[in-house]
Amino acid sequence: MGNIKKENEGEFDFNKLPEGAYFFSGQEGFVKVEVDKDGNQSWDLQNWFASLDPDRDEVQHQKTIQDIKRRLNADTGMIKPPKKQVKKSFLNPFKK
Repeated sequence: MGNIKKENEGEFDFNKLPEGAYFFSGQEGFVKVEVDKDGNQSWDLQNWFASLDPDRDEVQHQKTIQDIKRRLNADTGMIKPPKKQVKKSFLNPFKK
């Protein structure tokens, strides 16, 4: 495998991955990305929590891949945890 140059800190260019198999992990599981000699990528999300829902379609599958790409730490190969959404109180929806 050759060196892969990052554009900015924490940014990883998936379009320039050399041929091979890559594994990335995070709190929701792990993913495998296989790149063929032409640069085509095959994403295996069988072990990624968000992809376990049988009702997810190809559009949602692509959104999951884009989310993983954004959260990947290029230095460690670890996928950062998702940002927690603010829970709103049922009794006082205006209170943070």
